[in-house]
Amino acid sequence: MRKKLIKSGIIGIVIVALLGAWWMLKRRMRAPLLTSMMVTAPVLATAQGPTIIHVSPTILHQDVKRMGMNLGGQDFYDSQQIMKNLVARNPGFEGLEWQTVIPCGKVTPTSCTDGANNGSWPEGFLDGGSYEVITGAAAGTTGTILHSTGASAQAGAVIQFAQAAKAPATGDYIVVRKITDGYATAGWDAQLIGGATITIESKDLPPHTAGKQAVRLKAPRGDQGATLKQYFDSTPGRSYIQLRGPYVVRFKAKGISGNKSLNVYAERPGGNGPIFRLDAPLTSEWKEYSLPFEAHEPTSAIGTVAFGITVIGGEALIDDVSLSEAGSNGTAFRNDVVSALQRLQPGVLRYMDSGGNWGSNLDNMLAPETGRKVSGYNRYFSTAADIPIGLHDFLVLCEKLGAEPWYTIQMGWSNKDVSNLMEYLGGGATTKYGALRISLGHPEPWTKTFKTIHLEYGNEAWNTAQPGESMADANAYSDRITKVFGLVRSSPAYAGGHFDLIANGQVVNTYLTKAILDQAKGIDTLDIAPYTFTFFGDDSSTEHIFGPMFAQPQMLDTSANGIVHKQANAVATAMRPVDLAVYETNIGTTGGTASQASLDSTVPSVGAGIASIDHMLLMLRDDGIKVQNTFQLGGGSYHFNDTSGRNKDASSPVWAVVVDMGGPTNRVRPSFLAQQLANHAIRPTMLTTMISGDDPTWNQPKSANDEIELNHVHELQTFAFTDGKTDTMILLNLSRTTPRTVGLEGACVPQGTVSVETLTSARITDTNEHQENVKIVGRVEHDFVPGKGSLTLPPFSMTSLVAPSHGCAPKR
Repeated sequence: MRKKLIKSGIIGIVIVALLGAWWMLKRRMRAPLLTSMMVTAPVLATAQGPTIIHVSPTILHQDVKRMGMNLGGQDFYDSQQIMKNLVARNPGFEGLEWQTVIPCGKVTPTSCTDGANNGSWPEGFLDGGSYEVITGAAAGTTGTILHSTGASAQAGAVIQFAQAAKAPATGDYIVVRKITDGYATAGWDAQLIGGATITIESKDLPPHTAGKQAVRLKAPRGDQGATLKQYFDSTPGRSYIQLRGPYVVRFKAKGISGNKSLNVYAERPGGNGPIFRLDAPLTSEWKEYSLPFEAHEPTSAIGTVAFGITVIGGEALIDDVSLSEAGSNGTAFRNDVVSALQRLQPGVLRYMDSGGNWGSNLDNMLAPETGRKVSGYNRYFSTAADIPIGLHDFLVLCEKLGAEPWYTIQMGWSNKDVSNLMEYLGGGATTKYGALRISLGHPEPWTKTFKTIHLEYGNEAWNTAQPGESMADANAYSDRITKVFGLVRSSPAYAGGHFDLIANGQVVNTYLTKAILDQAKGIDTLDIAPYTFTFFGDDSSTEHIFGPMFAQPQMLDTSANGIVHKQANAVATAMRPVDLAVYETNIGTTGGTASQASLDSTVPSVGAGIASIDHMLLMLRDDGIKVQNTFQLGGGSYHFNDTSGRNKDASSPVWAVVVDMGGPTNRVRPSFLAQQLANHAIRPTMLTTMISGDDPTWNQPKSANDEIELNHVHELQTFAFTDGKTDTMILLNLSRTTPRTVGLEGACVPQGTVSVETLTSARITDTNEHQENVKIVGRVEHDFVPGKGSLTLPPFSMTSLVAPSHGCAPKR
């Protein structure tokens, strides 16, 4: 096996408190050519002789998982519109749930002052809510919030409570919680004409509703009108969802007086009339309505869709609204979303709702969509407009995909929430939450459904740019995670399944890794987010862009001084060794001096896609990281911090691996294709590969892009897998200009009838943003014999080989 490089690497990443911004190739397509060496002699790249790749039966890693994906949160404006219900912001007109983690900067026996020393909560925002101390000697202390003072940019809120037996100390963390009725029209736009009203109804509710509130639209005169509108697909100048085919609007309603009729419609401004407009006569009793329609939006349809429900000259009650595709795929997610994920085949699917779930307790996470409250957590806000994606809905999706679930536990959850989560996951019919799971449609415990359930405590607990969902003190975090994972391990459900309990690490901070692993107990895995190409400072030539980009994974993952390699060593040599996982990774270009044209041709390019999968495969091969998740499935663009000051409106098309799902193109980005191709080849056992003969390298001088610098960067990267039934290989050619011809040897080389697929394009900067330039091209080669054939790898390409096993016998 190629020796690991020992070379210094410098990473241009700013430490935690400054990290808010993180969030903040047409050459004619051709598959690699397998030819008989009896007919054509191999092309020699250098005087060293032909390049030979040997696949040894020696096992390198076992229990390897396919590359995973972050599902991300639901939104209403880009390709993260993933839920089946297109009006999912608050479809049940429910109230508000709030949950914020606060460090106590100052304390008295009856108060805790938010140590963040900032915020914007109004006076009395938390009055009547509850608090719980979750770290320190007073952990477990709970009580009622008597009063909370206002907060500002200079002063944090003071949380006042009655004196308790154990009061929090300075540096302790408390959770403040409050559930508030009202907020029924959160996520909706209420439009009133002539004195009409829209109010909350909490008594006269439809039978069998999951929620506690409905809305009353009152416009008794003919010159009055009350309309509730919700908007989606609202990115200016483009579309991510277009309605074509059968859809259905569903709601529950009751006519009270006057004109007992609702007008229900959806329209896109500038379009050819409404998408649909339907009238629904109402009865004097609650009734569930289902209004089917056929949509025919053209691919040119652009602009925000407004969905509306109107009452004119009457009064009506409304609840539980949805606009969705007709039929069912068995999940709560859109057909195109499910199809994209099935194509991708993620081994793991991570739930972290980008903040949408952080304010919710377990009960809200398990409530049906129309019974789920909007939730908030951020000390800079005092209202919210969105419900989180349901935990049960997420697990149903994972089951359909055959992906292991990774759930990020909210940091503000109570001990009871944690214990009840375990009961929901593995409890039987006689338990409260096991019975709830059964009533939601899943009799089998989730612990039997999935080989492994990954539970992570918090998302970037160190990241103070998440105001209200962070715990930057490593001691406090270690204290709390020990308690949380102790509750998980002590649950009867724990013995009935296999869990992976995950702590938050920070990729640039091995000291934090050591601090957590020295103190915390019960951890199986520590996770990091090794984003690449974050600072784009040199776009002067293609080589100046992609030379460094292709060198960076080896600098980070293979070099002895690479930060990922260091983190792998840190967890392996800790007092209590654990595994290392990647909760997020991708090209993360969010700052620099590059032009908008360079951003658009680089970040979503085939070159970037190959660099990203190289990074993930190297972290697997060289650092043993078996669980990795790309961030994320959908999205749009992100503000680019142009440090030159020339373009303050620059944006970077980072993170999303799709262009759209069900929009005008239904195209995916090269990063998606690279992961798709890798997942098609990855098997549970990774084998050792070796290169002999010509092993071309280049020296990468220091770049203004992430300060990337490394000598002897290998152009060829090789990976081999088996599951006893199928032998596979993944081969990367990182040369920007030169095809490489390689021979393959060894009993575990794919042979006989071999499926060969290649990802490349005419130019390294080709994207799929405006047309489909980048594709996976495949062919089947018959009667291929190792040692008697050669394989030509195009420049900047990824090639997979898959074949039925012919006697490969893995061994240690």
